[in-house]
Amino acid sequence: MKTTMKTIGILRARDIFLLLVLLSLALSCGSDDNGMDCPDPTNADCSPTLSSVAPVTGPKHTEVVITGENFGTDATKVSVSFNGTPGEVLGVTDTEVTVRVPARAYTGPITMEVDGFDLTGPEFVYELTYTVETLAGGGRGYEEGSGTAAKFDEPNDLVMDSKGNIFVVDRGNNAIRKIDPEGVVTTFTSRGGPGNEEEFHIPEGLAIDGDDNIYVADSGNHRIIKITPNGDWTLIAGSSLGIGYENAVSGVDARFNHPTAILVEEGEGNRALYVSDQYNHAIRKISLTHPTHEVSTYAGPTIANQPGERDGGLSDARFSGPWGMAKSGGTILLADYGNHRIRAIDQDTENVGTFTGGDRDHVTDVPRSDARFRYPSDVSVAGDGTIYITDTGNSCIRQIDPDGHVTTIAGVPENEGHNDGPGDVARFKFPYGLLYGGEGEIYVADTGNHAIRKITID
Repeated sequence: MKTTMKTIGILRARDIFLLLVLLSLALSCGSDDNGMDCPDPTNADCSPTLSSVAPVTGPKHTEVVITGENFGTDATKVSVSFNGTPGEVLGVTDTEVTVRVPARAYTGPITMEVDGFDLTGPEFVYELTYTVETLAGGGRGYEEGSGTAAKFDEPNDLVMDSKGNIFVVDRGNNAIRKIDPEGVVTTFTSRGGPGNEEEFHIPEGLAIDGDDNIYVADSGNHRIIKITPNGDWTLIAGSSLGIGYENAVSGVDARFNHPTAILVEEGEGNRALYVSDQYNHAIRKISLTHPTHEVSTYAGPTIANQPGERDGGLSDARFSGPWGMAKSGGTILLADYGNHRIRAIDQDTENVGTFTGGDRDHVTDVPRSDARFRYPSDVSVAGDGTIYITDTGNSCIRQIDPDGHVTTIAGVPENEGHNDGPGDVARFKFPYGLLYGGEGEIYVADTGNHAIRKITID
């Protein structure tokens, strides 16, 4: 009997010991400081797994739910990125993580880290949003000041220098205005220096080079002016003494008829200005390497008053009131205002083609071969090849993506007005100048509203 009782006592002690061991194992494998059912990522039976993601497309701030197992409950040990950009984790349970999509993530894979364990999900298709605000101006006038307290009179074009200052050609006020990075508007210049005291007369176009020299298409004076960063003027080509169509070895002997836009070319061995000579319906070239700034005809007719719409070699091509230009690789994109087209000048083959557009109209969300515009006036190209266009007659801003698809990103066709907000409710009034400023920002000279607008791409 004593032997039996002793055996039972030993068994009970062993059972208690085994129970304690099992309880200890259960506690260690049931939760760690992350609240995970399995704290050891190397254990295949309890490592985190990702099973589904919804939704997998949307704009910034979309809330995405990731489901799976063994995520734990500590949000500080869970991170989720969209195309490499971290999102905001809103909540974590052991089987579900909720995260907010960050701005400017763009399309790419969803990646996740759970307490040092890496997971990869599906691709998230990022939908861009376009938000319009008034940066400066609004209401005709001539006032210095900050933001909307300032006043312009038909601002027509704009450029940005290396310090982030925006310069605006204020056509109605015959001045060049400056908007600093804080949004303060001042007058940069309206008169020349010694020996060149004439004021601007209906200036319309601006360009800037790598040294922050500004070039002005002084349209009413039929001339091109260079202004250094410290405000010194130089007459590059043309003259206020008369309208004409003359090429010349010396730029000041050349003649223009209402030049409207300028493109700076700073390629190796080819430093030049290309000028849209509007009423001569031609693109003129001013050499910046020639000591006297020789002027020649680059594309279009060499005889005055020959508008038309024709593709072909440089001298055979015809334009109608050409306006703004931009470079895209070895191609000059030109807003052929009167022909309602964007033309492409291939600098290697010296051939002019129609890039997009046709009879005036508005057709959006179509391939560029089917797109239509109404008096497009300016073009700007982003680093990824996306093209932005001021569709002036339609009072809206159009985009051509690298795949050649045309959409309206801001404004409503033929519904001019002045309204800030999302692109599809924003309103413009006959915008002319356009500038892609980098970092997902577009600046627009909203001419009819006497304002500078800013479009933020997120």
